[in-house]
Amino acid sequence: MKHSIFLFLCFFSLMGSYAQKEIGAVFPKDGAVNVNVGIIGWSANEGHVYDLYFGTTPDPELYKSGLQATEEKPVILKLNSTYYWKIAEKKDGKIVRTSKTFKFSTLPITLNSYQEYTPFIDPRDNKIYWTIRTGNQEWFAHNLDYDLKDQSWYYANLESNKVYGRLYSGKALTTNLAEICPAGWHVPTQQEWTDLINLIGGIKMAGQVMKEATDTYWRKSETKGNNKSGMTILPSGSRDSKPAFSNLGKYTFFWTSTPNREIKGSFYNIDSGFMRDYVKFDTGDPDWSYSIRCLKDK
Repeated sequence: MKHSIFLFLCFFSLMGSYAQKEIGAVFPKDGAVNVNVGIIGWSANEGHVYDLYFGTTPDPELYKSGLQATEEKPVILKLNSTYYWKIAEKKDGKIVRTSKTFKFSTLPITLNSYQEYTPFIDPRDNKIYWTIRTGNQEWFAHNLDYDLKDQSWYYANLESNKVYGRLYSGKALTTNLAEICPAGWHVPTQQEWTDLINLIGGIKMAGQVMKEATDTYWRKSETKGNNKSGMTILPSGSRDSKPAFSNLGKYTFFWTSTPNREIKGSFYNIDSGFMRDYVKFDTGDPDWSYSIRCLKDK
């Protein structure tokens, strides 16, 4: 009798421990915003298999079944979208329990709905970029967000500014140029930027046709962007040598990989401002930090 009671208590204890361990959202966390990494991860009991339900409706459909690991990657995520997901844990082919439905949203960037974009996942960190082809060039349609240690920063060091990507030190172009963009992509030259500008209507109107078209990010002025090019440029600002951050909402600057031979360590950049339709090239101080768009290798 005592032996039976002991076994019953052990079973009850195990069942109670099992019931208390809920399936949790490891990544993205429930309610996360600005998600740009194509990974879905959860915590659950080992030795089971899992069905992942995933989609843009509150009651997501089955995405993949019979998963052995507690992580699924890569997962393509659209910009400016809200996703829902849940996990069904299975043992011997039967569902043991199901998680709550988790929710997260992606970077709130509005692309040009009349343009065709292609997803690309950076294998270094599983971050997702949407790309656009213009002529024989294929560009990132939003800013690079690769963590180049000690040489890249979110504006004001706030991850909430992830929508703008990272700002990269000019010195990185000298010391780490090949590491900035993923394999098969590169920091474009001044000539490659010029080729793009000529294809989309010329330097006098390039700012207008490249700037993101909503009222969310750019400071209001008489020269509003229309994003006809599909490049979807945001006013990501800059970081100076003090260091101090400035120009958010007003300007964006992109590094080129073309050095200015007259100034040691400097590279040309291209900038667009909220009060003008045109863009211009200038020399960037290597101690300053600007945004980067990657261009696919030919």
